[in-house]
Amino acid sequence: MKSIAITGISGYIGERLLARLHDLEEVASIVGVDLRPPRYSSPKLKFYRRHILEPLGAIFAENKVESAIHLVFTLKPTHDVQGARQTDIDGTRNFLQACHQAQVKHILYLSSHTVYGAHPDNPVPLKEDAPLRPLSGFQYSWDKAEVEQMLQNFASSHQDVKLTILRSCPVVGPKAANSVAALMFKPPVMVTVAGYDPPLQFVHEDDLVQLIITLLKRKQAGIFNVAGDGVVQYSELAKLSGKRRLTLPEKWLRLLMSASWVLRLQSESPASGLEFIKYPPIVSTEKLKKELGFKFVYSSREALQSFLATR
Repeated sequence: MKSIAITGISGYIGERLLARLHDLEEVASIVGVDLRPPRYSSPKLKFYRRHILEPLGAIFAENKVESAIHLVFTLKPTHDVQGARQTDIDGTRNFLQACHQAQVKHILYLSSHTVYGAHPDNPVPLKEDAPLRPLSGFQYSWDKAEVEQMLQNFASSHQDVKLTILRSCPVVGPKAANSVAALMFKPPVMVTVAGYDPPLQFVHEDDLVQLIITLLKRKQAGIFNVAGDGVVQYSELAKLSGKRRLTLPEKWLRLLMSASWVLRLQSESPASGLEFIKYPPIVSTEKLKKELGFKFVYSSREALQSFLATR
């Protein structure tokens, strides 16, 4: 763990991770790549203001990076499909080229449980060997799955590289105000699809960061689902957040979301996002607990409550 590189170091998870790595004696240097410097400073940090599409190989090689964490991704829905793909797909390709050039030995990627898609026939819970069925029309889900395939292809052709992929549910916590998970609490009311009240999972920001630290120390390869224990029913979100619920038939909601998205009246989600309200993937974390002995400090409910308490 002497030298670790983090792309997207100034983001929500990147800054939390930087603060934790600063305190570890076995970490000598932290190479940070982002378009703006992180708010947290550390004498161990070597920050490089770079776009993810700019060459990074020389930076990784010069700093003798041993482990590289890839966090850069288009997190929020966007009408700029091509721009998002450049960041997500071409950016990951550029990151992997840098890892190859610098002979990085451990790669960790923060993926998403959305790679399983939102389908009524998804197993509950989903294990890591379940097929990836990203949701058509929902770019975040689709790009995450494509990036995972790129990473696994890279690992297959670089047998000396250990690859870790974390398929995480929404991350929340006291610092999650600008996170993707916070988007569902942005509107003044919570929209509910009539006839659906699915369970949801959350993971606390501190648990996720501690998990990443554990995996870095062990250089543990593998694919792992990530979620706090237990679930929170969708109907409970409104009660816990103090918001009113607006329940509408699916056909009305789909028409409204589709029209407002096409006309660019809203950029919260295309109509396909309704599937994640109806059938959010529920993942099993037994593999993580069995292979690593990892224990989540916060349940899904406690993680959510720690976020809502700061709003």
